[in-house]
Amino acid sequence: MTPENVKTFTPLENILQMLCRTFQTLRNTGIQSLVASGVLMGGQAWAQTTPANPGWSALEQGAKQFVVDTYKVEAPTVSILPMDHRIKIEACSQDILFDQPFGNKQSVRARCAQPVWQHFVMVQMRTGLGAQMATATQNNAVTRMVWVSTQALKRGTPIQPGLFKAVEQTVPAQETRLVSDERELTNTELLRDLPANTPLKLQDIKAATMVKRGQQVTVAVGEGKGFLITVRAEAQQDGLLGEQIRLKNPESGRSLIAVITGVNMARGL
Repeated sequence: MTPENVKTFTPLENILQMLCRTFQTLRNTGIQSLVASGVLMGGQAWAQTTPANPGWSALEQGAKQFVVDTYKVEAPTVSILPMDHRIKIEACSQDILFDQPFGNKQSVRARCAQPVWQHFVMVQMRTGLGAQMATATQNNAVTRMVWVSTQALKRGTPIQPGLFKAVEQTVPAQETRLVSDERELTNTELLRDLPANTPLKLQDIKAATMVKRGQQVTVAVGEGKGFLITVRAEAQQDGLLGEQIRLKNPESGRSLIAVITGVNMARGL
């Protein structure tokens, strides 16, 4: 016999009781559940961005302050564009050094001595372009000078005269990353394939590698010291314009340091 104070349930009633208790728990802890779900669903993306780039915050803030101080502009008008989350940026134990070695206002170089790394970040400044955007027509478009490709170009192609031409085009007023100044193309190369008649954007180019490891480099030695000789040496590393690299004299086997001055050209220190 079943005691009077004990109630029995059928299998169906048991299931309904469990569902009711589960629903009540979810309702009481809805916020916690949503947070937990967000961690589970977004955990992978978070792991790809934050832990992999502990030095990004200092790099971003430093680059922005460098632009503000260099061009005497208001901080709200300057934005540092995010980098690819797959690029690892280690935290720098020393002050990060910032400069613009190529004269490109839309690019800032950040260098760390410990650990040794170097990254270029793209800068967006709302200056003259910002004023132009403010006077955009009601259809939210402006006419401006842009540089378009004269032919289909492959990734890695060095930017040279004749590959691009300046034309006036109507573009969205909010588009701020189109190349409009020919000087921005100096010593750069393409980062992606570009079809013919395509407007060039700042994210399509990067500083060109002037010297590649293993290549023969003409090194000028003695400049400013009353004599000048040139020697041929083998590059021991890749380098950009203005960077110091190690080279090796194939005849003597001695190493030397030189500053890159052009394509496969350098000046000995």
